[in-house]
Amino acid sequence: MFIDLLPSIIWSCFLGLTIGNFATNPIYRLPRNESLFGKNPYCGDCSAELKPKDLFPVLSWLSTKGKCRYCGSQVPAAYTVTEALIAALFVACYLKFGFSEQFILITFGLTAFVMLWAMLYIDNFFSEKTFVAALIFGTIYQTLKTHTIYGFCIGGYIGIIAGVIAWKLSGKKMIRDYSDFPNYMKLLALAGVWLSLSQMGILLGSIAVAALILRATNTLKNNLVEYFIIATTVGLVLV
Repeated sequence: MFIDLLPSIIWSCFLGLTIGNFATNPIYRLPRNESLFGKNPYCGDCSAELKPKDLFPVLSWLSTKGKCRYCGSQVPAAYTVTEALIAALFVACYLKFGFSEQFILITFGLTAFVMLWAMLYIDNFFSEKTFVAALIFGTIYQTLKTHTIYGFCIGGYIGIIAGVIAWKLSGKKMIRDYSDFPNYMKLLALAGVWLSLSQMGILLGSIAVAALILRATNTLKNNLVEYFIIATTVGLVLV
């Protein structure tokens, strides 16, 4: 019954909020090439050091109506949305997997996906470090799930091929330098590592339909395909 699950749901939500709150640190600092632990949390506008009352997940942002307590500058809502999303992921993972190895790998792996989204959305920055973290969690998860490396290898390969085809169809010049690979190609490879072959087929089909609709309506905006890949992958992992 739900009442029996409530203590664990509350605990998983609290754990998710805590991890989400910590995640906002690299989300802000990685795009700016700052050390994650070189300086205490601070306001990006006035550099005021944040106190404990400023660091409560979600609540601190709501209590100040989304503004810095010291200079009044607007704090992007995306940071608070990130905290809430990660908390929701932890609860969803608990309800499906309980507290298990899968719970640990999936929550931390999907947290990396949310971080990738947040950095793209806030700073238009693709974090290679976060990408690698998500890749590592995905390979461990699929290996434990399928008891073979075949699953994540073939899935990642399919993702790369799909990304190459999309790159070719885009009409943009194809370059062999990894640093110039489009972000959607990297995300498709990452999705392939996390998803089963049938789920990968659903993802690729959904992307094709969505891209056609967006292109036909002239609403294909910057990073929208990347957001779609991230959201669909997270959803399929949790199904």
